[in-house]
Amino acid sequence: MSTQNVNEKPSTKESTTLRTDGFVRNIHSRNPFDVIRADVVLERIEKKAGRSCGMHYELYQAHLLGGALDYLDALPLKDRPVLMGAAAKRGYLLTLAE
Repeated sequence: MSTQNVNEKPSTKESTTLRTDGFVRNIHSRNPFDVIRADVVLERIEKKAGRSCGMHYELYQAHLLGGALDYLDALPLKDRPVLMGAAAKRGYLLTLAE
């Protein structure tokens, strides 16, 4: 007869520590533990903004910031600083302040 270590409490609780590895939660995934690199998220948002704006920088900027802020708003609090830091490296500031 073999024995197994079985947790009585399943580990479905999300941690509250801030991420420092450059990854954020993938909000488009069904699994709440799937992650994606923050710079890849921003790259995808930039490509989508580029396709929808033509050659007008103001429209590109509005689509880019709107998409990035929407993604930021959907993230858990512990992942937000990572996305903000990746955006700052790309040259734009993401804040939820009005």
